Amino acid sequence: MVAGGVKITYTLGWGLYGQVISWIVSVLWIVGIINAFNFMDGIDGLAASMGLVISVIFLIITVNTEQYKVMFITASLCGSVFGFLIYNWSPAKIFLGDGGSTLIGFILACLGIYGSYSSDNPFISLSVPIIILSIPIFDIIYITVSRIKNGLVRNITEWLEYTGKDHFHHRLLSVGFSVKSAVVFISLLNLILGSIAAGVVVKDEFVETVLSFFEVFLIFIIIVIVMVTARNKIDGVKEI
Repeated sequence: MVAGGVKITYTLGWGLYGQVISWIVSVLWIVGIINAFNFMDGIDGLAASMGLVISVIFLIITVNTEQYKVMFITASLCGSVFGFLIYNWSPAKIFLGDGGSTLIGFILACLGIYGSYSSDNPFISLSVPIIILSIPIFDIIYITVSRIKNGLVRNITEWLEYTGKDHFHHRLLSVGFSVKSAVVFISLLNLILGSIAAGVVVKDEFVETVLSFFEVFLIFIIIVIVMVTARNKIDGVKEI
């Protein structure tokens, strides 16, 4: 995908170093989002619901900005995920598996790079897909730090193969959420974050983007409190 032109373009004017940075960041973004989305596929309907919400957000933004190529891809993803979710809702009759969750993550990662979210401000263009996909990004970063801190993983292979129940959705279940309510809760959070990102695109202002990041930061402070509270309830110990 990167060789075909799906890559960040803000560094391309920096010469050879800019080209290298563009390739590295683009590959890390695509691989990272694929894995982050795969990690979120832990309970019935979650990955499909997130895929639907995020693709709808991308669709709204691309329709508003008349990005027709991106719009058609996004609309196709919306329809296919919605049709699948009917049978994947708890109790699920069919499941995504690694192939399904990584495919959704791959398409969303590419949409985040391929779409245009600001006319002339790279900071805004970079911020919008990060905000939209911030829940899977947060989850993969948080559980990685937690697992390393607690000595559960020691290398990349162990990190990829580890199948602990310490993700955001698992911790919601541990504090009393049902599978359905956890999926709805996370989807609503995703919708709020997507609305913030859409507002950034519409206003296209640096100050608005900074304020939006502050709002996102506050939301994730709340999520961290939930994560830590759930961990303490499971282990009976305090976690930083």
